[in-house]
Amino acid sequence: MLGIIETIKKVSKKLYNNLSVAELYEHTILKGLGVISSSGALIVNTSPYTGRSPKDKFIVYDDYSRDLVWWGDVNCPIERNKFELILQKALKYVENRDIYKWDGYVGANPNYTLSVSLFTESPYHVIFSNNLFIRKNELKPNRIVGNINILHLPNLKLEGEKDGVRSEVAVILDLYPEPFIFIAGTLYCGEIKKAVFTFLNYFYLEKFDILPMHCGANRDLNSMKTALFFGLSGTGKTTLSTDSSRRLIGDDEHGWAENDIFNFEGGSYAKIIKLSFHKEREIYLATNKFGTIIENAVYDVNTREIDFSDNSITENTRSAYPNKYIEIMEQTLMGEIPDTIFFLSADATGSLPPISILEGNQVLEYFLLGYTSRLAGTERGVKDPEPTFSEAFSKPFLPLNPVRYANKLYENVKKYNTDVYLLNTGWIGNKYPLSNRIDLSYTRTIVRDALNKKIDRSNSYIHPVFGFRVPVVDGLPSELFRPHNLWQNEEEYYNQANNLRNLFQENLKKYRNLISR
Repeated sequence: MLGIIETIKKVSKKLYNNLSVAELYEHTILKGLGVISSSGALIVNTSPYTGRSPKDKFIVYDDYSRDLVWWGDVNCPIERNKFELILQKALKYVENRDIYKWDGYVGANPNYTLSVSLFTESPYHVIFSNNLFIRKNELKPNRIVGNINILHLPNLKLEGEKDGVRSEVAVILDLYPEPFIFIAGTLYCGEIKKAVFTFLNYFYLEKFDILPMHCGANRDLNSMKTALFFGLSGTGKTTLSTDSSRRLIGDDEHGWAENDIFNFEGGSYAKIIKLSFHKEREIYLATNKFGTIIENAVYDVNTREIDFSDNSITENTRSAYPNKYIEIMEQTLMGEIPDTIFFLSADATGSLPPISILEGNQVLEYFLLGYTSRLAGTERGVKDPEPTFSEAFSKPFLPLNPVRYANKLYENVKKYNTDVYLLNTGWIGNKYPLSNRIDLSYTRTIVRDALNKKIDRSNSYIHPVFGFRVPVVDGLPSELFRPHNLWQNEEEYYNQANNLRNLFQENLKKYRNLISR
């Protein structure tokens, strides 16, 4: 795709190369694409797309990808000739338009770093990429193991079937021989982040046998012991991994190499609906700084003060900020092999206890299930929480068969004797909307005890429906750990729990013969 990049440089009206954040602010304001908040952050509106468009993601189908990619609804094939026609249309669109270029890295492990170059018509998407990926002055790689070029044209609307895609939006990955990502038709910043993550989910596992993970990670302040937090959007991954008593390695995307954990990114993309200084101090402070991009939040047109509780544009309000805005950040973006892993589920059925100990094959199977309740706003068309299964807690971003990721995690957990817990950060006492979510302070207490190895296996029981070992955590209400006791009608609880267990079994059927143990 180097020819495409050279053509972009030649035909664009002007190529702005690696402008400063302040300059990009000015370009954004002058183009009428955003406003400055009272705290100095840049507020933008990406409507009508305020979440990812998962049905508009494609991978180029050719001899290389044909037998490698996990084809289906997640990874839809597009023939190379159709992709090349789209690129021709894109190059005509680029003619006589301002294009902004940004160069940086992904992969904080200096032995496994890739370079990234973004070409976009939107100045604030450069700020987003500068915040989310690794800035060149913050990493000195020992080697560059790959290069990713991204062409991002959010105002170019494709013509659906005529262009060989499904709508005006397209996110297209070309894996080989030169990694290339094309994004059109949507302003939603998360498409850039997750397209790169999807590529890395292929690249690291296929090329280096490094497990790519959709998880947060932090480490102990003194011992360097590392914890991982797996979960989909809205399960508490960012909130729980951003803990003032620990060093944050990263909140979303990591690799598990032979000797360490390393962040793929250099920043965070946090959900900020109902953001509170008192509950999420670090995220709140980082959100309200110059350089942060705030997506789709409602603000006072006179004072430019943000109302974090207002979801009238979307539930999926977001802020994107660099890791240096988090005081507790581990600046190397790396940690030791994890001794504790949490699988997070925002269970809307009210069935799961707040903590369960996963043992043996439960680790592999639950990782392969990746159960949670999809929350409103993260994807188009989702209004109420609904049960969903996302293999490796990362289904929308897995180019390879999920069993490959699950077997690799299971192999690592056995090798390093890592403790694995299932945390329910969702509803308890009844199903949604008849109950409330588990109090965050309770979840934080549970996480703290697990990290400090204070979970007492002798004070536990085997859940009669799920078969998980459920411990009782000291200092919290004991009935919290027996969720059936919190329901007014115990029979209804068991109906819900049995239905959920049946869903677990049904979703595991297709993998039973593929799982190595």
